[in-house]
Amino acid sequence: MVKLNDGARGNEDTIKPSDSIETTSNDANHHQSNEVAAVTLNNNTINKVNLFDEKQVVAAEAFMNRIMRTEKGGIKSAAEGLAVLMRAQDLNLPFSTCLEHIHVINGKTGVDVHIIKALLLRAGCTWECTKDYQPLYEYTDGINVFNDNAFPDYAVRCKSKADADAKASEDVNGEFIYLYPVKFYKDFNNNIYREYQLTNKFTIVRNAAQAKEAASKQLIPIYRIPAVPVDFITEYKFMRNVNGKDVVAYGKFTYSEAVAADLFSKDTYKKYARVLISHRAFTYGARDIASDYIFGVMETNELNIVANQQIDEQSLEDTITLSDGTIITKPDENQ
Repeated sequence: MVKLNDGARGNEDTIKPSDSIETTSNDANHHQSNEVAAVTLNNNTINKVNLFDEKQVVAAEAFMNRIMRTEKGGIKSAAEGLAVLMRAQDLNLPFSTCLEHIHVINGKTGVDVHIIKALLLRAGCTWECTKDYQPLYEYTDGINVFNDNAFPDYAVRCKSKADADAKASEDVNGEFIYLYPVKFYKDFNNNIYREYQLTNKFTIVRNAAQAKEAASKQLIPIYRIPAVPVDFITEYKFMRNVNGKDVVAYGKFTYSEAVAADLFSKDTYKKYARVLISHRAFTYGARDIASDYIFGVMETNELNIVANQQIDEQSLEDTITLSDGTIITKPDENQ
């Protein structure tokens, strides 16, 4: 049984030094039956609990049990609450905030993207979203095919085949290769072809009459369609001044990387691919630019995936990713 003085009930996040906590425990290890322990918490906040002080730990556990009854946070036990408290102390963050933004998953604590952003701002970091789920396309020099974000150092991006041919003719030493976007075509059975897949069995048509005429000649009529993306990428650029030196870091994550990691076996990732890929890219860069503030913590959804746990869809539905990479909470429509 846990009994707190009335003076402590006014603030669930604070136990005043003048308050006392009466504890009765059936745990034989504590031997505290009918024993009253007057506990003083430093600086009037639970963040300052000394976890090596048995009496303060007992007081903190009593407080966690009260929190669980209020459904304020996602903790399911006092032990989980203490794990969140330890992480809050490590990151020097308010415990009440951490209850809603730090979660215990398979014994490990994960923080959500809002906490990571707060830590970056504390470290003096700025960032921008340089690629917001940007589609990537195929490019070719007429022989080789390259994905948009995987050009070799000796490749030059061109707007069209005519542009590539003009630049190649000026490169007398053949120092570079000149890549242009691959064209895509579709036949009347909805099959899609890349330009380099075409043979003399295909013919490009502009209308149904031409298609009918081509079919009568045993040719496959095809027509031009917009290029089909082969991948999507989200990238963030992070900037920070450390000891007078400007430091830059990048965090990026692609759709193909998510596929390779078998992330789309989870229904939530299929439904919220853009948001989750953005979170992963942001977390990668954040850990790189400010490891002295973030201490290598894992983002909550990242930890859920590693631990093979279900992702909380509500947390994704209630957020919006802006063009600058900022993630905000949607307003409650009932308010």
